Amino acid sequence: MNFYLDIVSLKKRIFSGFVKKIRVSGSEGELGIYPGHAQLLSIIKPGGVYISHIENKKKEYIYVSGGILEVQPTIVFILADVAIHAINLDRERILQTKKNAEEDINRKNTKIKQDDILLKISKEIAKLRVLEMMDKFK
Repeated sequence: MNFYLDIVSLKKRIFSGFVKKIRVSGSEGELGIYPGHAQLLSIIKPGGVYISHIENKKKEYIYVSGGILEVQPTIVFILADVAIHAINLDRERILQTKKNAEEDINRKNTKIKQDDILLKISKEIAKLRVLEMMDKFK
């Protein structure tokens, strides 16, 4: 058995196809979605979407910055603000962005709200986790 997965960002469709299962970070914790999963609507946190393909048994990771997960009987939608294939993430850029945000907190930069800086740091950490998970499956 399988189901259809559609991952869409604000800019474009990132993934569309049949899969065996996915794993995503929901607002209440990790969610494993398999064929026949109960209908569900959930907010998703910044992190990775783990996809197990059916035809070639390939595994794939996609970073999402957050969004909405909708599970229907035969189709799953992920609507994300930002979605990037993990293979396209730049580790050095992520580390530099995280370092800059941490420096902003230490300087107590008043032009940027501390909550915004913490959100930026958490998104960069989520990207690093996606890269680490991808590296484990290489």
